[in-house]
Amino acid sequence: FADYPPLGRFAVRDMRQTVAVGVIKEVEKKAASSGKVTKSAATAAAKGGKK
Repeated sequence: FADYPPLGRFAVRDMRQTVAVGVIKEVEKKAASSGKVTKSAATAAAKGGKK
């Protein structure tokens, strides 16, 4: 949670009705792979990931 504050808690809503809630406890970082890279991810990497 400390590294990814927006991921701390979430709610899933459907037609203005809450259908699920959750808390993210842990995020596992994967090693960089040669998988698909989106335009936004490539741009963020080029900028150093900071705004």
